[in-house]
Amino acid sequence: MKTKHINVAFVVLAAVVLAGVAYGVDYLWDKRFGPTAASAADCRLAQELIDKAQNPPSDAAEGEKWEQQIRQIRYTRLENDGISTEVGKYVHWSMVRATGDPARPPAGTLEEMTELAIGHCEDSGVELRVPKIVF
Repeated sequence: MKTKHINVAFVVLAAVVLAGVAYGVDYLWDKRFGPTAASAADCRLAQELIDKAQNPPSDAAEGEKWEQQIRQIRYTRLENDGISTEVGKYVHWSMVRATGDPARPPAGTLEEMTELAIGHCEDSGVELRVPKIVF
């Protein structure tokens, strides 16, 4: 009976240690490979650009100019490259949808883009709202 209690105690201890290690690895993985922390100013500007992306031009030539103007703002005013990249993807796919371009993002791309964009602003104090793009 005593051996059985020792075995149970060992299993419980091993489970607690493994859970702690798994949590630590997950935490470090997110810090290393997860979204980078964008500033509140970057997140407010990102929201402005995402809001602007709700009404892209339907003409392809105008869409290219519109996308280029937003790219210029991203490159000159956003300090966090991660949020800039996700906003750029959002603007691009919004323009593609509006112009009727037959290109489509690979499955899961838009969801991942949204998750990353929100993740960049998670600790900024700005709640980033990213409307879904539906093709």
